[in-house]
Amino acid sequence: MRVKKIFNNNVVLGVDENGTETVFLGRGLGFQVKPGDAVDAGRVERQFVAQAMPAERLAALAAEIPLDEIEVMEEVVATARARLGEKISAHVLLPLADHVHFAIARARAGASIEYPLKWEIENLYPAEAEMGAVALEIIERRLGVRMEENEALPLALHFVNAQIGSGDIAATVQLTQWLRVALETIGEDFGVMIDQRSLPAARFLTHLRYLFLRARDGKQSPAVADQVGEAVKSARPLAYACAERLALRMEELFEWNVGREEILYLALHVSRLTARTDDPAEDTHVGA
Repeated sequence: MRVKKIFNNNVVLGVDENGTETVFLGRGLGFQVKPGDAVDAGRVERQFVAQAMPAERLAALAAEIPLDEIEVMEEVVATARARLGEKISAHVLLPLADHVHFAIARARAGASIEYPLKWEIENLYPAEAEMGAVALEIIERRLGVRMEENEALPLALHFVNAQIGSGDIAATVQLTQWLRVALETIGEDFGVMIDQRSLPAARFLTHLRYLFLRARDGKQSPAVADQVGEAVKSARPLAYACAERLALRMEELFEWNVGREEILYLALHVSRLTARTDDPAEDTHVGA
């Protein structure tokens, strides 16, 4: 492992054994070191390989955050992984720590900030919102800084971002806005109230998350035979029409092309989500 650039006494950008640019952190790791020197493996406390941003930017980010805050965020990430799953990996640590670093500074200065999407985050991502609140408790316990409750909201979005594999938090905000539009569209078409925390709704929202990412990246679901699509359209005309409307709204909002296969899969999910509305005599509160 060789040093490529020194950012401060604790952070260096280096190259590992495979030639991959890696950010190395450790107390005194960059002290009296110059480019080309071997990285002192005995001082390395943690290391990161950049994914969503250039390695140099990641190193600069790490250099701006005190190591004690990074250590606290390691506990937060470990707790989030235990609660939310293995997709909450070390890659979320530095972006999360960067956000928390400035949130801590605001809290110490007595400043506050209003975050949008409160309803969406709490209702569409309840597990992540709860983890955001747990993160605030960990920060208060470890650093003695009490932050406002609404600071849990952007932390929740970071956890969502990590799970869907998006490197851009702005894309996750966009996704969150779209999820609410989708549920409102279904409610309008079927005259129902969707229980966002029900299992059918959770499955539908998970599908929409990945549909959003596929559409954003210009990908499509696997091709489906024409007769299958026609059969679904014939058997579930309301669900299919709703799926077409959802696709149209997505195209209007994001200027994406949503293909026939995606509409078919959307129709199947809408049908499952609104199954109790097939009979007009059924209760209009679905997903319960």
